[in-house]
Amino acid sequence: MTDPAAKPRRGCFFYGCITGLVLLVMVLGALMVGLHYVRKVVNQFTEAQPMELPKVQMSQGEIDKLKQRVEAFQKAVREQRPAEPFVLAADDINALIASVPELQAFKGKFYVSLDGDHVKGEVSVPLREMGLGIFKGRYLNGSATFNLAFSNGVLSVTPQTILVKGAPVPEVYMQEIRKQNLATGVTNNPAAMTVLQGLEEIQVKEGKLVVVPREKK
Repeated sequence: MTDPAAKPRRGCFFYGCITGLVLLVMVLGALMVGLHYVRKVVNQFTEAQPMELPKVQMSQGEIDKLKQRVEAFQKAVREQRPAEPFVLAADDINALIASVPELQAFKGKFYVSLDGDHVKGEVSVPLREMGLGIFKGRYLNGSATFNLAFSNGVLSVTPQTILVKGAPVPEVYMQEIRKQNLATGVTNNPAAMTVLQGLEEIQVKEGKLVVVPREKK
């Protein structure tokens, strides 16, 4: 009998990339803790109400087909079988966030957009959920742009600019935040690494996330 524990985690690569967004919020949360004694600054970075994020416009049938595509591509890469480049639109990514059980904790809190060759994201997270009880009833609402790079099987997703309540996070903090690789959790996951090692390229191009598998010789 097949051991269920030996079965690769479903969607480990793509879903792991998405969950990397929570690391950005944790970094900003740490910033809040560091500044909690300055009430004026706390009010500058947090709000009393969550920010309404755009709704996913995709039918259940379309979502089911999307999940099947994700898993079929990952299976082909793991098994070193030929596969066409895999393309995801922003709607696809947001549909996964809204519907995949592993990502339900992020539903309604993260929204991704792809603009040209840039990755952008909106977040609206209650700080108490991050263990920041001193900010009970306060929300971190903001938006960010990210740089995505992929080389020799290593994925890097780093924040470049962050706006909170319409104002940029001060450069003194951004210098530290830009050092954070939001894809660290993916690159440290053995199952995800199996997929990454089978890829030639990951890039955002013309508003699409394009994942290119290595050519099989």
